[in-house]
Amino acid sequence: MAIYLDPQLCADDLRDELFAGHLVLLTGLPAVLELVTHTREELAALFAPHHPEQAHDHYTPDELAAVLGTWKPSFIHGRRSSELIRAVIEQAGFAPEHTYFDLPKPRTSFPQGHLNTGAAFAFPWHRDQWYAAPAQQINWWLPVFPLQKENAMSFDLAHFARPVPNDSHLFDSYQNNVARLTTAAQVTHEVQVRPRALDHHADQELVLLPAPGSILLFSGAHLHKTIPNSSGRARFSVDFRTVFVPDLMAGRGAPLADVYCSGTSIRDFINVADERSFDEQTVVGLFGAPPPGAMLVFGSPDVTVPAVGRHLAQPT
Repeated sequence: MAIYLDPQLCADDLRDELFAGHLVLLTGLPAVLELVTHTREELAALFAPHHPEQAHDHYTPDELAAVLGTWKPSFIHGRRSSELIRAVIEQAGFAPEHTYFDLPKPRTSFPQGHLNTGAAFAFPWHRDQWYAAPAQQINWWLPVFPLQKENAMSFDLAHFARPVPNDSHLFDSYQNNVARLTTAAQVTHEVQVRPRALDHHADQELVLLPAPGSILLFSGAHLHKTIPNSSGRARFSVDFRTVFVPDLMAGRGAPLADVYCSGTSIRDFINVADERSFDEQTVVGLFGAPPPGAMLVFGSPDVTVPAVGRHLAQPT
């Protein structure tokens, strides 16, 4: 596997490398730095007068869960967050009219012994594909403050296309949309199904420490995890995902080595150019029909079966 640093590749070739398991680090996108600044400003206001990286020294796990449970949705759905994500994608050379993205997710990893469930869940070894992600999904991940090797994330590159025992059969994306409604209340234990590798130990782990202002791209097929935080500092990061429509329609993407989940997350994605959603008929044709009454999009009880009667734009 290779790690590309600011590769001089067209978007099609870049996606090919990502689908093959290589990693890409982009360091010169102005919108990434703007997104870092925007996120830092919000966190500074949220935890003032304390520095966000030391918030766990001043709040109990319950208090942190309450604070994050209020702030995270406002960040995720904030107009400024969406504008900056779309700018990042365009500056990276991805055609906006053919690229769909999901809303940005702010992530928090507190030191061990503090909040590590619910809104600050520490992910074990997993693939995003076990969360019903499409094979064409590309993950974009950026740190908000400088990373340390004790509070970053880790990759098992050797198992990119090699199956590992896992419990992804327990995950259903539509049931998960319902369970996510109570994420902020999950302080001492998890209610959501979080698929994971079973008894997995990587022979060799790769830990990357991109500087704030840079962004890491990798396939949703990669086996990766949150490193148990022993740094003494909270780690804040932002991630989002993209799907390129021609890849989706052609079935061109990363290998599905060991995916046993049900449902699909594709309805979470909206178009970069005009924020339209996928046409429901197209989704059903590609991923199958959901069960009656399923919550198709998190937090949108009106978007259910058979209530999906709204007009959704056909992908181009």
